[in-house]
Amino acid sequence: MSERNLFLRGALVLAVAGILSKIMGSVYTIFLQNIIGDRGMGLFQMAYPIYSTLLILSTAGFPVAVSKFVAEHIAMGDYRGAKKVFRAASVLLFFSGIACFLLLWWGADWFAQVVGDPDSVFAIKAIAPALLIVPVMASIRGYFQGWQQMEPTAVSQVAEQFIRVGTIISVSWMLLQWGYGEEWAAAGAAFGAVTGAFVSLAILAGYVWRKRQLFRHDARMPNRVPVEPNKQIVRKLFYYAIPVSLGALVVPLMNNVDVITVGNLLKQSGYSQERATELFGLLSGRAFKLMMLPATIATAIAAALMPAIASALAVRDIRTACDRMELAMRMTVLIALPSSIGLLLLARPIDIMLFKDDSGTATIMAISFATLFSSVQLTTSAILQGMGYVYLPVRNLLVGGGCKFGFNLLLVPVWGIEGAAISTVLSFFVSALLNMWDIYRRSGIVFDLRLLVWRPFVASFLMGIASYVVLREGLPVFLESELSERLAFACFTLTAIGVAGLVYGLALLASGSLTKDDIRSVPRVGPQLAHFLVRVGLIR
Repeated sequence: MSERNLFLRGALVLAVAGILSKIMGSVYTIFLQNIIGDRGMGLFQMAYPIYSTLLILSTAGFPVAVSKFVAEHIAMGDYRGAKKVFRAASVLLFFSGIACFLLLWWGADWFAQVVGDPDSVFAIKAIAPALLIVPVMASIRGYFQGWQQMEPTAVSQVAEQFIRVGTIISVSWMLLQWGYGEEWAAAGAAFGAVTGAFVSLAILAGYVWRKRQLFRHDARMPNRVPVEPNKQIVRKLFYYAIPVSLGALVVPLMNNVDVITVGNLLKQSGYSQERATELFGLLSGRAFKLMMLPATIATAIAAALMPAIASALAVRDIRTACDRMELAMRMTVLIALPSSIGLLLLARPIDIMLFKDDSGTATIMAISFATLFSSVQLTTSAILQGMGYVYLPVRNLLVGGGCKFGFNLLLVPVWGIEGAAISTVLSFFVSALLNMWDIYRRSGIVFDLRLLVWRPFVASFLMGIASYVVLREGLPVFLESELSERLAFACFTLTAIGVAGLVYGLALLASGSLTKDDIRSVPRVGPQLAHFLVRVGLIR
């Protein structure tokens, strides 16, 4: 398989895994809410943000750093150096995981007091052992990604989420059936992070055994370059990992801007406390979740792109690095642009299908194009980090966070919760634009606007027309059927998405936006599909 196809295949595999994990992670909350109630759900949600923060601190961007440096060493034929990077990162992550576990376990009572409910201590302690497993697991994933082998990460990620969700639902239900209280049921749900991580680590261990030749190169092959000392490797890992970790913390920080400002600004505009909280729920619980779902694909592209760029630059293959950058940007826009337009046009039926009513429709429409700009921001951040400019994306995200704060102050008093949604769009636009400017300034790369913008825009425009026609002509037919209103909206929405996807795909093929190589890169079915499309004359 060519390097180009290997990159595309890896991105697609990670994208599918990410979407499946997101879907499972969204669906289980509905069942859990019905099982343990609002208070139990509150106790469960009190433990997770603490765990997530410590997890970011314990891993500190090391998986991304490992994938980058392993890819660089492999490109130069330094297999022993690649393995030394993996070993050094594994040791560091193991001890950082132990430190964060001890902090969370022995500090559980203090954390419970801080979050405001002493009963949350059970959930906090139940989730703490995951910090012993996940950091080491992250280093293994990073090593495989450095070899541009994304299957171990994808399979272990889906299995982890599947076991986690299964544990959350089954253990919380059993504990309540056995007579334990909500606090123990919440702890049982939190323990899902531990079982999921354990199964994921076991799967990764199986991949390590199956692909053990990747861990034995240093014993069989001579090095072409001198081996770096351990201190230098550790210094490089920290230099690269810390800004990546800071970047991961900036996004929750941007979300916290809404937490701090939106409710207060709505109350100052005359809304009651109850109504302000309800409107904030529409923004965070409906609009933001829908907006971020397509961005999962951009996250996958970024994870596959980082080692791909780093390996090319390590051997000074500038042309290959630029080709991969442009390909990643093209794939990002091809997915994110129609997703934004589809979310804008089908906001109401999607809202009713997923959330029973159309209360969040206006907010979903207002935030829809944040899908495009957040996806571009993710991919351009990966490009800059792959080029070695690790602090620039963090700076640009911080600027975007500052813009988010300012736009909230300006727009929320005028347009209410829709103003907060629009400020999200603008803040991601600013961050993405700054990233694009830095890529041009540092590398001189000028992306082909015909491939990157105009062709996807034309295809998306045709898709939008098809969606509008189906919405106007097809929705009344479904509503007049004997189906219940919500089921009718669900059937219509899935039909409309199918029609829009078909029109968009045909438009991409007709415009040349998708090539035979692109289609052949699709796992499993790609070669057969490409052969069929060539035979019917849709591609050359």
